[in-house]
Amino acid sequence: MSDKSARANRYAQAVFQAMLERWQAALGQVSDALNSNGTLAATLKDAGQGATDKVAALQAALPPGLPVEVTNLLQVLAREGDLDLLPDVSAALAQVATGTAVPIKAEVTSAVELSPEEQEKLRRSLASQHGEGLVFQFSVDPALMGGLRIRVGDRLIDTSVASRLSALRESLTAAVR
Repeated sequence: MSDKSARANRYAQAVFQAMLERWQAALGQVSDALNSNGTLAATLKDAGQGATDKVAALQAALPPGLPVEVTNLLQVLAREGDLDLLPDVSAALAQVATGTAVPIKAEVTSAVELSPEEQEKLRRSLASQHGEGLVFQFSVDPALMGGLRIRVGDRLIDTSVASRLSALRESLTAAVR
């Protein structure tokens, strides 16, 4: 790499680092404002409030001088009901900026409590399919009646008895019509 190219890269990295710090500071300000305003938090979580009302309430509570890009992101999060993801977005932004891999969440739901051996077997199997670095969360939902429901990132594997019965009911209903 030439000296000129190396200098250009240093400037580009400095600009990128400044932008990252600006975003993280702004997201931190907003997170603090949301946490300190109980009325606003209740309004934003109220399912009866429309998206327009939530965005208006958020706009009124935002600290002055936020970058327009941050404001736009917050409006999208408010409209989608995802403002609770703000700390996760900030953490993911830092991981993307540093080039570290964002851990993928693996949620395993079973009808009964899995033994430690069963959990470890699932961990190994899913890690071999989806790569290392999965973050596992195990839970129990008796409504599944049997089998597993596994969500890795945005992929769902549902082998539960409840989903099979639902599919059977759907096919029988479609056949009768």
